[in-house]
Amino acid sequence: MLAARSISKRFGKVVALDGVDFDARPGEIHAIVGENGAGKTTLMNIFAGRLRPDAGLATLDGEPVRFSSAIGMRGIATVHQTPLMFDRMSWEENLALGGFGLDRAINDFDAVADGARALANHLGFALPPRGTAVGDRSVAERVRLEVIRALSFDPRVLILDEPTAVLAPNELSAFLDMLRRLRAEGRTVILITHKLGEALAVANRIAVLRRGRVVATKTADQTNEAEIAQLMIGELVTNSEKSDIHEPGGPLLQIENLDLDIDGRRVVDGISLTLRAREIVGIAGVDGNGQTELVELLAGARIPTHGAIRRSAGQSTLAVIPQDRDRDGLILDMSLWENVLLAGPLRDKIATRGWLNRATAIDLCRQILSDFKILAAGPDALASSLSGGNRQRLEVARAMAQRPRVIVAHDVCRGLDLAATADVHRTMQQFAADGGAVLLVSSDLDELLAISTRLFVMNRGMIRETDPHERSPEALGLLMAGRWT
Repeated sequence: MLAARSISKRFGKVVALDGVDFDARPGEIHAIVGENGAGKTTLMNIFAGRLRPDAGLATLDGEPVRFSSAIGMRGIATVHQTPLMFDRMSWEENLALGGFGLDRAINDFDAVADGARALANHLGFALPPRGTAVGDRSVAERVRLEVIRALSFDPRVLILDEPTAVLAPNELSAFLDMLRRLRAEGRTVILITHKLGEALAVANRIAVLRRGRVVATKTADQTNEAEIAQLMIGELVTNSEKSDIHEPGGPLLQIENLDLDIDGRRVVDGISLTLRAREIVGIAGVDGNGQTELVELLAGARIPTHGAIRRSAGQSTLAVIPQDRDRDGLILDMSLWENVLLAGPLRDKIATRGWLNRATAIDLCRQILSDFKILAAGPDALASSLSGGNRQRLEVARAMAQRPRVIVAHDVCRGLDLAATADVHRTMQQFAADGGAVLLVSSDLDELLAISTRLFVMNRGMIRETDPHERSPEALGLLMAGRWT
């Protein structure tokens, strides 16, 4: 159904794909795995017609895939890692712009909304209220809208780039069941993921990309996570384990009765929390329950309706890693060294009497790229040229380089491969052991259970601390769904 023959693609000095051969059959879920920068998203964009290969050919049912900006018109629909929607438009308007499989979608928002709700009910998704601007919704909600838009075209091939990274456990099960139904209908599903357990659970075959080449293709029943991980990066990766963090120290961040109202709706509701030195406090929750707004309050991007946020030694002691790296974390049309200087403490570090020293800034950026193993052409490269995972690494590196006392991290490992995730976890644990504090807001329960010293659940803007007996994935899933009895 879908094939690549000797596909190569280069971006400047970076070889993204190097003679890739790949095929996917009708009625098959074919997973593609690989470390950050291995070429997964580049291959997807060539299949989708968004990029032209430098060499080789991509075909759909034997016919060449042509370069085109049309959505879903070639029998291939894609869900991108970064949602491609207009933030200031409503979700119905965004869906209508793509046609949504309707003849006159742009003139009939009611039909678009009705069709979207029917698809959402089938998938087990919840949709925002009518007229809600996409920019006001969480990353997870925008990803769900992308899935609904893709399926509206009744595609023969559905390509999904990291679709489960921000789904809660109850949503994940329903999502994987949806993929199985699509396979049973005879469709081809290409699943790009870093979650090897999900790939093994749902895929027929798994292709491993490494440094732009397909190094192996395995059937799911003939391999395991350890083998795939070794094929991806050339070494075994051990799971993160709780480090021996000593007893917590004094308070570094205090949140007192924090409320936030938006358009008459209580989004953050009476949150009180003390974050102390030498601890990692986790907050679990289904995306859209106030986590993003809580992080924005801590970053100073929003003003609370009531309550207070107190830090131990001023604003500069806190660094924030936002959930949406492309919208809130980086400026994609700026160079990497300019993005590094978006952090005030780093900008102050290389400035003299208000003047920025470009050479010093570039040297600082080059050191950060090296220390955090960020794959890039160099400090002058645009942030848009990085893969999603390497953009995420840049955010983490910039936060750590500020030498803060407190780090607030929201889905900090979204889009990172196994090795990078393990590196980030070790970095956070060492940061806490050295006297810092981490507030880790995440939809990844495995991550929270692995490194959190205390764990809260957030639902409808409120938080509740969990007891040890509540820290199984099943129990946490129920709490995240609002069952706080």
